[in-house]
Amino acid sequence: MQYRQDAFNGLIIDAASLPSTREAFAPALAELLDSARRDGRNLIWLTLPLALGELVGVATRAGFVFHNCLEQELTLVWRGTATAFAPFVPTHSLGVGGLVLNARGELLTIRERGSQGYKLPGGHVELGEDLAPAVVREVWEETGIHSAFRSVVGLVTTHPYRFGKSNLYVVCRLDPLSADIAIQDPDEIEDARWLALADYLADPGNSAFNRELVRSLAQAKGLQASALNSERYPKAEVFLAQSSKD
Repeated sequence: MQYRQDAFNGLIIDAASLPSTREAFAPALAELLDSARRDGRNLIWLTLPLALGELVGVATRAGFVFHNCLEQELTLVWRGTATAFAPFVPTHSLGVGGLVLNARGELLTIRERGSQGYKLPGGHVELGEDLAPAVVREVWEETGIHSAFRSVVGLVTTHPYRFGKSNLYVVCRLDPLSADIAIQDPDEIEDARWLALADYLADPGNSAFNRELVRSLAQAKGLQASALNSERYPKAEVFLAQSSKD
């Protein structure tokens, strides 16, 4: 098996070099572990593609434990000592909500199937997706309304959330570019409509939390997208509060 050393005295096994059978994998892994112990390595990282799932048992019997999992691969880690530090697995999922107000002061809202009351359209940010295009996409998927990102206006943390992780919900202000609602996902969204802001805030059928969220943020300027970046560590997006002079 091929591997490379990381910056923290650990080894990362090259998945492309993995043997395809348990019979070949077990002795190769044992040899690598012997070498790692002699050299005082802190960690060994092993990522197994779905096609090599039969190797999981070999690895766990050798002392590897689960670290994180995607649909097509599982990453395990071996610690050279009980106190060897392995970076945390992702702790949060990321969601976005679009606060869209039109020129008539109407709020774009949706009602999910099986739910009562209306709320902001939105959903989960995909892996590698930026916030601004994510919230624009989610608003369109749920309402058919095209929009333009303006700012980040609110943050909400929930935990525990799904699968024992935490969730960070980012509320974004958007400007509508169209007016006619056309739900794109009727299996999830039962209704979508423009509601007068005052009517939405006064309707007890909408949750108290959602109404207060909208009440607090309807006039907020929020964090604006910035061109600030780093040559050494490029950023996907940067949002900054505007100074009092702006």
